[in-house]
Amino acid sequence: MSRSAFSPGRRSALRAGFALLGAAILVGCTAEGTLGEAGSLVTGRTRLPALAAEPPAGRVTVQVLPFTGIPVTIGDGIYQRFRLQAKDAGIDLVHRLDEPAHYRIQGHFVALGNESSVTVVFTYDIYDAKGARVHRIVGQEVAKLSDGDPWSGVDKDAETRLANRFTRAVKAWLTRAAT
Repeated sequence: MSRSAFSPGRRSALRAGFALLGAAILVGCTAEGTLGEAGSLVTGRTRLPALAAEPPAGRVTVQVLPFTGIPVTIGDGIYQRFRLQAKDAGIDLVHRLDEPAHYRIQGHFVALGNESSVTVVFTYDIYDAKGARVHRIVGQEVAKLSDGDPWSGVDKDAETRLANRFTRAVKAWLTRAAT
């Protein structure tokens, strides 16, 4: 169905519905719970499985887990930019998923489109080596107008802005956590 098939009032109702859906998804991300044997949300605090080996002593390391809710190409673009910026910011990254790290970060994304722009809402959950969530970073970034799939509005500039925000937020949290 083309964009013109919806009246302005109906488009507003659809935008409101998508905004509520995005908010509901993020509220679901904040629900307290633990991962059971099968990885499902049970009760208590959100957790990841504990690491099999201890992280290296003497330096704080960070591992970024695969992002969820985002097309792989866009997620890879954000991650590659973050890797470059993290090095400059003094964030010590562990690149392989089977290597232990002091903190593991899981990113969750939702893109909400409207008539004039796309809003990418993100949540980064930071877990310690035991798998307990110790911090959450939440934010949003506005990208250019897109027609159809909201992710099509997330261009290289938006990926760079998302990576910049990610880098600054992680660096700020690591600095506060070290004191």
